Order: sequence, then structure tokens, then C-alpha cells
Amino acid sequence: MSKQPLDGLKDADRRTVLRYIGGTGAVAAGTGLGVTALTGSAAAATVDISSSNPDTLESDAGEVDEVFIKPSLSVTWDGMDDVVGKVRVLVEAATGEIDLDPPEIESLEYMPVFRATGYANGTSNESEDESGPGTNGEFHINWFDGDEQISVYDTDGAPEYENGAYNCGATMESYLDGTLMGDPIDAQNGYYGAAGTTDEFEAETDAGTNTTTVYLRYTISLHSPDASFITEDRYDLNPEDVRPHSPVVMADGEDGQYPDLSGNEYGTTVTAEEAEDYDDLEAGDFVAATAVPYDVLQENTDHPAIMSAYTHFDVTVNNEAAEAGASGDSGAGASVDEEIDTIDSDDTNESTGGNESTTGNATEDT
Repeated sequence: MSKQPLDGLKDADRRTVLRYIGGTGAVAAGTGLGVTALTGSAAAATVDISSSNPDTLESDAGEVDEVFIKPSLSVTWDGMDDVVGKVRVLVEAATGEIDLDPPEIESLEYMPVFRATGYANGTSNESEDESGPGTNGEFHINWFDGDEQISVYDTDGAPEYENGAYNCGATMESYLDGTLMGDPIDAQNGYYGAAGTTDEFEAETDAGTNTTTVYLRYTISLHSPDASFITEDRYDLNPEDVRPHSPVVMADGEDGQYPDLSGNEYGTTVTAEEAEDYDDLEAGDFVAATAVPYDVLQENTDHPAIMSAYTHFDVTVNNEAAEAGASGDSGAGASVDEEIDTIDSDDTNESTGGNESTTGNATEDT
């Protein structure tokens, strides 16, 4: 690749460094390069993202059923002013031309494909391993072992969000910007659905090849524990450490040291029913940063509890050439090679602090 993404970054601010490295693909896989989210305070958090191209797909008609990913990630935090009890992960996808510049990558029209929140409650198993709630900690996520995967593009395309059966006050807008989810569209928990159809991935001409680049945007935010963390035998948390709706931690900006998310538009007023679960809250109290839209999070990655990063991978599809042959007096036959051959592909990698990897994959018609 001709671009030199690290030139001139010594004096760049933290958000520029994070997004520039996250968007170029110029860092070799496995290098462990990371960017730490530092602010004027002592708080810091890190996350890594890398990706590799799936093998070239070969099918008789150049068709693709699904493009999917199986991410795993590790998030660490240190020196937070507030206790972190949850780690929220948002994955969005878009397609674009190969080798876009960082501003072009950021300007793509991303669609959410997955959102989930991991509870730092001392779990240790094959899918999660974390340290429990605290101002320092780590969370290792491997939710997509085995058959689990995130569908990024498929033959059905994005759900019909405008026709979703939203409830609990949610709307299409609040669902897509993450401020109020409700329970729409009969989807599995955490899965938004595909970002679009696989049409643009297909190689339509016989013996033709088509390469499409998938860009992914990850947004990770750190949140307070809620009342579910209050147990007699588990965690010794102070009343002020536990908040309804698990707001983003350190929301007040600490006198301008980092972005302030305490505005009324991003918070929630506590109801009498909610207040019953919290010793230091009463009905009518305001809890900040409980409903921060995705785009606001992505615009405020200078905040120590917010990280946003970009990565990409290429999907190449070959439409196999048809072959025909004849033998004997009057017998004719035609055949199409339906074996799925793979071609080793070059890796691409983008990193932004910590330890995260994303495997891009695609499935095909044969």
C-alpha cells in the first residue's frame, strides 16, 4: 500500500491517531500496536481491532449468501473515577471503495449490525473472562465461538425498521441511535440484522471477479453497574457506585478535562419504582449519560470511557467458467466445477489499543 499512515502523527491528538490507525490497514497482523485513550485525568482505557481478508470465494454463478464476522475482543481500564460494571460494544458496517482515506472512511453510511453489553460481574468461562466491577479492570469477550456469528450482509438485506413493532416508548430513530431500544422486529438479543444485501458482492459475469471492501466501526463504552450488582455475598459497592440504566462513567467532564455528557438530553429522571432499588436516589433525581446516542459517543472519543475505531476487510468472489464437452455418437454433457477452492489472501490490520480481533468471512452459493 502506498499510503504512509504513521507519518506526521507524533503531534496529532488522540482521536486523530486512533481513527487514522484504525482506518488504513497498513499495520501488519499480530504486531500488537495499540492506542491508549488518555485524557487530562489519570483514567485510561484500551481496545485493539484487527481483521484479515477471507479466502477468495469461487461459485458457479458468482453468488454470495452471507458475509459475516466472528469478533473477539479485550478491553482494559485503569484509574477511572467511577466504578465500571459494564462494557457495551456496538458494531456497524458499510461498504466502500478499496483504500479509502480516514475522512472518507468516517463519512461512509454505517448501519448497526450488533450491540451487546457485557456485565463485569466476575464471570470466567469460554465466552467471557473479566475481573468484576472496579475502577481498574479488564474484560475479555469471546461471544462468537462455534456457530455464533454476526451477519453483516445477506440475501434478505436490512430489516424493515420503519415497520418494526416498537414498544416501551421506543421508535425507529431511538432504536437505531441506541437511546431507547424497546423490543422490536423479533430479532435475537443484540443482533440488529444485516446492514444490506449481498448484491454488490456478486461476480455477475462468467469467469469474472468482484472485490468489495467491508468497513467496520466499533464503538466501546464503559458503564456503571446497576442494581443487579447489589448482592450480599459478592461486591462491596458504595451507593454512589450503582446507578439505574448503567450510565457512561465519568459523565461530568471533570472541569473540562474531557467531554461533558451530563446534559439533560442524555440522561434519565428516576421513577419511584427505580428509586426503591437505590439507597441514595429518590423519585425525580436525575441520572446523567444513560441515553447517549451512538453518534455522540463517536464524536467524543476524547472521553476516557469511550473508544471508537475502524477496520476493514475485502471480499473477493470468482464466477467460475462453465465447461462443456461431448463424446460418443450422440451423447453430450455439460459440467460446472462446484468445488470451493480457496486462495490464500493477504492480511490487513488496523489497531486501536488493547486486544481485539475480528475475523471476516463470507459464505456462498454453489
